[in-house]
Amino acid sequence: MAWLKLDDGFAEHPRIDPLTHKAFRLHITAMCLVARKLTDGYVTEKDAKLCRTQAGVSVAAVAELEASGLWERNGEGWYIRDYLDYNPSSAQVKEERKRAAERMRHVRANVRGNKR
Repeated sequence: MAWLKLDDGFAEHPRIDPLTHKAFRLHITAMCLVARKLTDGYVTEKDAKLCRTQAGVSVAAVAELEASGLWERNGEGWYIRDYLDYNPSSAQVKEERKRAAERMRHVRANVRGNKR
């Protein structure tokens, strides 16, 4: 499981505050998805459609996010602006998971060793 980080002023940000409820919901849904999928903030068209379905919004919400500058078109999808300014990259998440797994292997080995 990955975690999405939002600062405590997120809702009041000048790009976020004027959004409609539908665009806001789509934006949050997409940020959760890119955090989970470790895409470094990239939303494919397929994922945008999935997020629209989950959020219950139309393609107009995507257009609103583009117009606000929150989603920047790139190839066959969008980058969520400033995503990596607040969230770790996929490489950082994978490295931390690797270190955590190694710590757990070490702990488990020590626990087994102490039971003998």
